[in-house]
Amino acid sequence: MEFSDISSYSDDQVAPMLLKLQSDDKFHDYISKLIYPNSPNILSGFLKLYTKKKFKRIFANCNSIDEFQNRMAPFVKKMIDRTTDGFSFSGLENLQDRPTLFISNHRDISLDAAFLNYLLFSQRLKTVRIAIGDNLLDGGFAEILMRLNKSFIVHRNIQGVKETMRKLSKLSAYINHSLFNEGESIWIAQKEGRANDGNDFTDESVLKMLYLEERKRIPLKKWVQSINLTPVAISYEYDPLDKVKAVGWDFQKDWSSEKINQNDLEEMTTGIFGYKGKVHLHICSPITSEIENTEELANLIQDEIIQNYFIWPSSQAAAFLLDQSNLNSPLFDSSIENSNSVKLLKERFKDLEEAKQKEFLKIYARPLINKEKARLSSGL
Repeated sequence: MEFSDISSYSDDQVAPMLLKLQSDDKFHDYISKLIYPNSPNILSGFLKLYTKKKFKRIFANCNSIDEFQNRMAPFVKKMIDRTTDGFSFSGLENLQDRPTLFISNHRDISLDAAFLNYLLFSQRLKTVRIAIGDNLLDGGFAEILMRLNKSFIVHRNIQGVKETMRKLSKLSAYINHSLFNEGESIWIAQKEGRANDGNDFTDESVLKMLYLEERKRIPLKKWVQSINLTPVAISYEYDPLDKVKAVGWDFQKDWSSEKINQNDLEEMTTGIFGYKGKVHLHICSPITSEIENTEELANLIQDEIIQNYFIWPSSQAAAFLLDQSNLNSPLFDSSIENSNSVKLLKERFKDLEEAKQKEFLKIYARPLINKEKARLSSGL
């Protein structure tokens, strides 16, 4: 099967795509404004030319995906240093030097997988291919950058039963081909789109798609073990898009696809360069249970992510402000009332109307609430 329409770029596409970026004035204008946001307009032409020359110098003679990611790594580190109060991780003992299907909760358009890739890179392990929705792709510089960074395309809003089955089968085949034949690990979210409401729930349909092309060849439980299926839980102390998520996107219903794509790019930029507080990523144990069906697998992945999600003081503060916390729970810190986290959350949502303020707080509180529900259901 031929996958060029959905796959990440291959090594032989790297140099041509970098040349395309090098000659893209929109790209360099975008980058220069990101780097120098407060510069006067009179300098815009000079700064664009400067970023263009710097880009050419950094990526000169870059001819493979590995080389591209090696040269991008310092920029990822700089982003982490500038926009977080520290990136921590746990579960390194669960990483294996073999093709792995990582299934993660999903909070940020591009950073969830980027943090995992940075961790893998630091451990000298192969980075992952990243599943991204086609709503983020318009053929412009953002798409080129993402596919250079090992992103592949997941089609959404497919019309018709036959077309849906065709595209899902092809996606499933590509993912399994990557794992079994090319030795490439995969990152995919546990559900379509971000968990904008703070609920890290697994959608069984994602698992059915992943298994689709292998279901006649190999039993589910053997497939799960052969792909080293490993859940990942990432948690941000503060979400740069928290207010955006609280307001929602209903206002976009009359927007053109071009305007929506532009807004997606702006949100992606805000997520990358916005303040996140502390960030923690946990690699859960690979699933080795005797799985009988995809519903059971979805519940197991969901439980692993919720139980290993790191609870920040911002979640405690939100639960306190909502007065939804179980004060007898060992997960709740009763001293949070007088903490700086409460003040910071109030400052972040002060411009929202009352109903949106409540939704804002729920986004932060739900991981704690869901973790408490999981603790009670397990009898702990």
